[in-house]
Amino acid sequence: MANNMTSFLVYIAMLSLLCAGLALCAQAPEPAPCATVIVNVSPCLSYILKTSSSPSDSCCGGIKNVALMASSHENMVGVCNCLKTNLAGFKYDPALVAELPQKCSVNLSLPPISKDTDCSK
Repeated sequence: MANNMTSFLVYIAMLSLLCAGLALCAQAPEPAPCATVIVNVSPCLSYILKTSSSPSDSCCGGIKNVALMASSHENMVGVCNCLKTNLAGFKYDPALVAELPQKCSVNLSLPPISKDTDCSK
């Protein structure tokens, strides 16, 4: 009887851990660290600084990665704020930032990010 009770308790403990793990997996993904966003978008600088007429393949690969990171509104706000902060030191065309997803055939909606952009919208 004690052996059956021990087995039952081990079974319940394992089932509880499994259910807890599944619940954690079902939560919304954490916002991407800003450094990760910047690493992915940095190949696009030549395009948004108007030193290149089109985004490079590495830029488009980065924009695809950013689209995956921006899977929720909260994450998109984080991406936007990250870009807003880190692009502030550059003289660039905000409209070109907004064009990146379309130019790269990526399903992502980026606003024209400037120092005045309200990323919460």
